[in-house]
Amino acid sequence: MPRRLLLLTPFLLLAPAASAQESGPCGPQTTVESGDTLSSLAQRCAVTEGLILRANPGVDGSQDLRVGQTVSLVGPLDQLKSMASDAGGELAGAARDVGASVGSSVQDFLHRNPKLDQNIRSFGRSVGVGDGTTQASVTIAPDTGPAGSTVTVSATGLPADTDVVIDGGVADTASEVLDKARTTPEGTLQSAVKIPEGTAGKSFRIGVRDAGSAWIERAPAFTVEAGGSGG
Repeated sequence: MPRRLLLLTPFLLLAPAASAQESGPCGPQTTVESGDTLSSLAQRCAVTEGLILRANPGVDGSQDLRVGQTVSLVGPLDQLKSMASDAGGELAGAARDVGASVGSSVQDFLHRNPKLDQNIRSFGRSVGVGDGTTQASVTIAPDTGPAGSTVTVSATGLPADTDVVIDGGVADTASEVLDKARTTPEGTLQSAVKIPEGTAGKSFRIGVRDAGSAWIERAPAFTVEAGGSGG
């Protein structure tokens, strides 16, 4: 067999596997339903939990799933192509403004490019530096009570003047939106949310994330008392 044909053979062998993967019962993606876990998604869509984790970089476990979220079920190579395309478009947009921004301050340049500014802040948060200068923190009060309880969610160190989503769910299951808010110019937040019914006797996790889910900060678990109104 010619050498060139030998080199192409592995790629030809991989092609049917990729096609078979995309033709599963859920197709190339699926929507998270209430109560879903990584295991239930994998079983419903006939894929492995590992594939879901590889295809969705923002998902590290069941607690990162959100009701209504679209989860990719295609392999990491296709995911990388999409990420590269998005990054290329973002850099091209920023480059167009560089000439006009010469002589301006860095802050002014970022102000002209809010998406780039947000991504820089998100990167800072991802390595544990909050909005780039302050460690983010989310707390709740009280931390125990019956289902239906009103809980005050407080946060500091978040990106300033940013639309955020407060969501929550029983530990290790998909979360649901509880409220939407906007952080202050100082990067703080305070909001009152209710613990959903039907959660009695369980551990409930509340988190604050940006609208695009580029980052999330979670509060300590709320313990839902057994035998309450959610029983």
